[in-house]
Amino acid sequence: MQNLTAEICAKFKEVRKAKGLNQSALAQAVGCKQSAVSMFEAGMATKLSDEAVGKMAELLGLDLAAMLKADEERRKAQGGMNVLPVMAAGVVSPGDVQIARGYCPNCQCPSNVPYVVDGRLLYRPSRLMASPGGGTRCVQCGEMLEMRCPACGAPLNEGACCGVCGSAYVTPTLIEGVDVMAYARARRAEILELKSLM
Repeated sequence: MQNLTAEICAKFKEVRKAKGLNQSALAQAVGCKQSAVSMFEAGMATKLSDEAVGKMAELLGLDLAAMLKADEERRKAQGGMNVLPVMAAGVVSPGDVQIARGYCPNCQCPSNVPYVVDGRLLYRPSRLMASPGGGTRCVQCGEMLEMRCPACGAPLNEGACCGVCGSAYVTPTLIEGVDVMAYARARRAEILELKSLM
């Protein structure tokens, strides 16, 4: 389920534990794998289908609609700012928030650093460089930021590829036959030069 925050996922875990259920028992009752419940409770809401989340809420006696409404009201009270809970060892600390940052999908943007693995050109997006204060547009090139994996919609990680589906976040747009090693080396040098001018 895409619109559940890590705080809501943590509430599922809290209630499951209070009812004395382990993840395996809940997963069996819902009809999914224990690992999916574990990832869901860790804040990765897209690991379970809407149907599975609904069944889990029903089994745990949670009013999902009320939880979503309360979460929306909390976000509005924070001035509409897009914030995500900071996770530490799987625990959400109340009041600890950080600004949600997206990445720039433009492969020519200096916020995307190229490198090569097994002859494949990848870009490691710097979400901090693209969006130092949050927002919807890249501060380097003005492109609209991506806030989730464009292939599967999973939450972003700090790498170049989605940890769920393996798709690269940034798609290279080089002419065929270009030496990717030489390109990556030259582009990293350009980015370093640009950073020194900032």
